Amino acid sequence: MKPFKPAPPPLPTPAQKSKRERILDAGLKLFAHESYQAVTMDRVAQEAGVAKGTLYLYFPSKEELYLGILKNGFETVNRLYNESVEEGTDVRERVRRAIAIGIGFYSERRDLLRLFATEEPRMAEARDRILRDRREESIALYASLIEEGQRRGIFARCDPHLAALMILGAVRSVLLYYETDRDVEEIAHDLPDLLLRAISTRELETREMLRAG
Repeated sequence: MKPFKPAPPPLPTPAQKSKRERILDAGLKLFAHESYQAVTMDRVAQEAGVAKGTLYLYFPSKEELYLGILKNGFETVNRLYNESVEEGTDVRERVRRAIAIGIGFYSERRDLLRLFATEEPRMAEARDRILRDRREESIALYASLIEEGQRRGIFARCDPHLAALMILGAVRSVLLYYETDRDVEEIAHDLPDLLLRAISTRELETREMLRAG
């Protein structure tokens, strides 16, 4: 199988972006670097280069814009993963791609990571619901892949839910705390390798070592 290169998709130029994309980008830039209270819809419209009336057609309130930015980030990651896999893609490769795409995507969009890590008391309930739903979706995806791999004898017998949490925790830690000058593609290659070795059967590891040697 041709090796997967986890390079994130190129960011479109301002001229290539739709009005909605420009609004989301402008809102993200402001919310990620300023307090929620300091951001106004007037400033978002100005930053996005759209009329205020146009802004309200897409997002009727500042609250909906803030939550829309969070949802858009998660939906984009899901779309990139789904577009990267085809029917019959090996389960190990699907795990690898899910990890690599998350690393590549958020590494290129540090403002989104900053927004996720920022507390906003006024939006706590709705914000936490979005983050919780996304976390549960990610856990369910990894757990289902691990269960499939176990049925095929590829992954060792373990608690799939616990293994999914291990993967999510590792990705989060690398994104937030791994300070390095290494290329993102290298990290997005090495981290899946480490995590896959942790859950693969010994027989599979031995075969791969013999093949590599």
